[in-house]
Amino acid sequence: MRRSLFFILFIFFVSCSRYGGMYIKQKLEYPKKVHSLIDLADNKRNNKRINFNKVKGVVVDIEKLKNNRLTEKGFEILKDCHAVEYIRLIYPKGYLENDFSIELSEAISKMNEPKEIYMTLDSADYIPNVFHGSNEIQQITIKGNFIKMVSVNTLSQDNLNILSINCSTDCFNFNGKDLSHLESLSLIIKGKTQNLDFSGLKELKYFNFINEEIENLPDNFFELPNLLTLILSFPGLKKINENISNLKSLKTFLFTSYEINELPGSLSKLEHLDWVSINTNGKVESLKPLTKLPKLKRLSISGINLLEVVDEVLLMKKLKALDFSLHPLLNKDLSPLGQLEKLKEIRFQTTYTERDGDNYIRKDLSDSTINEVLDQLKKVLPEHFK
Repeated sequence: MRRSLFFILFIFFVSCSRYGGMYIKQKLEYPKKVHSLIDLADNKRNNKRINFNKVKGVVVDIEKLKNNRLTEKGFEILKDCHAVEYIRLIYPKGYLENDFSIELSEAISKMNEPKEIYMTLDSADYIPNVFHGSNEIQQITIKGNFIKMVSVNTLSQDNLNILSINCSTDCFNFNGKDLSHLESLSLIIKGKTQNLDFSGLKELKYFNFINEEIENLPDNFFELPNLLTLILSFPGLKKINENISNLKSLKTFLFTSYEINELPGSLSKLEHLDWVSINTNGKVESLKPLTKLPKLKRLSISGINLLEVVDEVLLMKKLKALDFSLHPLLNKDLSPLGQLEKLKEIRFQTTYTERDGDNYIRKDLSDSTINEVLDQLKKVLPEHFK
């Protein structure tokens, strides 16, 4: 499947958050000024006055430090920056474990207040372990072009509550047993996954997981009792496990799969759900499990023919907002949609996906087609087109 579509889906889901109902853990604020470690080292080398205890944010570019022959001196200075809250680490292509990982880890461990670490990896073999000396880190963000193997076991921190990983890899492993305090988790993984175990994340409230390789979910995938928001984009997933009903606290569920045939009946047991988004490719023909949700207020359906499910939508008594795709409505009699006139808000999508071999391609409806369908909608839903 095309990765461009993969990221379009991600952007779509994130942009939808403006409608509310989604819990996103408050991100730590970046310091107003972030210093380059090279500049700090230059200032000290040239005897310029600088108060290292006022430095809140530091960028550590390993390659630039090496080129300027400031690596060891730079790390020594880092130990003096006791007030640093934000550290951005930039590793070069071809990084190896013995390239200053120990020295950097020791420097970070001697800092008092590092709360957030942002790591950029350019074709590294694996994630450098620079975290084991500190347990004050609250947020870790990792981005990598290609990492041969990714495991979260080296990232465990007693106070870690936000973890975000965006990378391509040969092998991604996840075991949440050492991340019990995590509240927000975002995984954008391009490549194979194995040994996924999220059952230890008892405090998790926000979970975003995107992967184009996953076809089946492990049985314990939904053992997240405090989860409020779940965003899943697995284009190749064939089935949602019935034990999704274990997500007793779930309020927002945004889901993409182009291979799924039906929604699990156990969705009807998630009594706190108030926003559901289903993005599929024409194989789901019924929304029956959603008709029993007592608090459902917003529904978004893409790749589902609204005409085929309009009677079920009418059974959603609390529904106030509906977002649907125009594409399945082409050349159809839209008069049955007049029954939706009592909804407070109706939105529509002008894009759709089409299968081409093993790929799914995003396409846009032509302006003339959009206008043609909208003219018909105006006739059956005049109150929404004033």
